[in-house]
Amino acid sequence: MKRFGFIVSGMTLILIGAVFSSCSSTQFKSSKKKIEMKGNPTTGYTWLYTIEDESIVRLEQKTKYLGSKKMSGAPSLFTYTIISLKPGTTKITFEYKRPWEDKPAEDTTIYTVTVDERGKIELEISPQA
Repeated sequence: MKRFGFIVSGMTLILIGAVFSSCSSTQFKSSKKKIEMKGNPTTGYTWLYTIEDESIVRLEQKTKYLGSKKMSGAPSLFTYTIISLKPGTTKITFEYKRPWEDKPAEDTTIYTVTVDERGKIELEISPQA
């Protein structure tokens, strides 16, 4: 009988281990998603952004000049990489403006960003009021 109890205990441990290993496959793993916007930094305009909750995502920015001779007025491509940090929902607001001017932005785009339990990012452009 002791041998049967040992086998049952061993099988129970194997079953518990299988349950925990299946749970670990849903662990959070940071992911990335890119947003691209055109702009014209040679005239002083840039995309400024604010993140409602910086504990959920962070951004990395790269700017690529699209003109051939660095002439004033040539466009650039702003690429923002969103990196998930933890599950949740937040908003990122992008404003296209000259940082030193005290007037409304020329353009505003708001994204609702949802990060699921696994770290996957979903983006939705929010309607503007």
